[in-house]
Amino acid sequence: MTYEIETGIPLPKIRRPRQPKPDVLQIQNLGPIVQADVRFGDLTVIVGPQATGKSIFLQTLKLVLDRDHIHDTFKHHSVAFNGDSAAFLGGYYGKGMAAAWKDGSSKLSWNAKSLNLPDLSKPTKTRERKESLFFIPAQRVMSLAAGVTQNFGQFNYGDPYTLRYFSDTVHDLLQNEFGAKGELFPQPNRLNDTLRKPINEHLFGGSKLTVDASDFTKRLVLKVPGHKEGLPFLAWSAGQREFTPLLLGLYWLCPAGGASKRDDIDWVVIEEPEMGLHPQGIATVLLLVLELLRRGYKVVLSTHSPVVLDMVWALQEFKQLEGTEGDVRSLFELPNTHYAKDLGKEILKKDYRVYFFDRDQTVRDISKLDPGATDSAESQWGGLVGFASRTGDTIAKVVNRYESKPRKKKKPIADEGKAKS
Repeated sequence: MTYEIETGIPLPKIRRPRQPKPDVLQIQNLGPIVQADVRFGDLTVIVGPQATGKSIFLQTLKLVLDRDHIHDTFKHHSVAFNGDSAAFLGGYYGKGMAAAWKDGSSKLSWNAKSLNLPDLSKPTKTRERKESLFFIPAQRVMSLAAGVTQNFGQFNYGDPYTLRYFSDTVHDLLQNEFGAKGELFPQPNRLNDTLRKPINEHLFGGSKLTVDASDFTKRLVLKVPGHKEGLPFLAWSAGQREFTPLLLGLYWLCPAGGASKRDDIDWVVIEEPEMGLHPQGIATVLLLVLELLRRGYKVVLSTHSPVVLDMVWALQEFKQLEGTEGDVRSLFELPNTHYAKDLGKEILKKDYRVYFFDRDQTVRDISKLDPGATDSAESQWGGLVGFASRTGDTIAKVVNRYESKPRKKKKPIADEGKAKS
């Protein structure tokens, strides 16, 4: 009990709102994952070498959250597994993935509730069957074959569900929501101008993303200044081909009009957002990730780019050192606008987590990203800056060795002349 100093009258208790508990996904002995205990923040970043289970982990998160919606989608597209859990898991993760779950040793839990992966291969009887996580996969470029969107049924059994569903969503967006609109970027009612400018500068280089239906098929092309015909998909840069399906996914997540986000969607997973991009392009994509956070989505990224962790480290330092929205704007070279200020303020309120997946080891929390940490996984940011550190150290050793070598003194030119005479 606290009291007022002058009167001694008891003061009313101040009830502070409880911080919500973080969502936790725990996995043991699933494919290459030995042990993972991941507590999600507003932005959670997963790093690690190839074939360490990052995609399996993220696909499992999707399955745990959207089990019934996934079953309904398969059913809608006339895919029937008839209760065969191995067939379902192969159809969801990819062929052969049913063997990743080992009865007796594999374990799975969501927010301390134990689950069984084969059981998730069957739908429940609940009436609440809405999607809550939108997944943008690493193979997203396959959703635009030669610049034409692909629907769910154009893929084969064993192609990952996350790719098939993402592609189908982009296909529906282009065919229906955009309808007869020919120009997809820039779109005045999609994304703030503060976001459109760096996309235009660093990713499209002044070109316009448009739909060409001259061959009775809606095909994406780039309208390059000074060229009459649109540039076909296969003639784009690798970064433009990788970024365009990501942009369309972000368009879907950021609807036009007054809505800030899609109904019922709370989570967004983006695998390897940096694919094919220059560091300036990666920074632009990260700015779009911050926009998703501002709109209230929880975002999970997997990455092999140190630029992503540069951003996380900087934002955490800003929070710890009482940084301001101006520091966020400075980091991303944003103008002094109302939107940019609001974005900076909101981003400083968010919680950031980073986890390192390694072969045959327990997943480690390296969220502090402390360069001086004794654990090399944390100090080297999951190996993303390890080579750069070794390069600097090795060059320093070579310089020291070179400078420590004795040097032969050259004879003065005058002395050499006397010797000849």
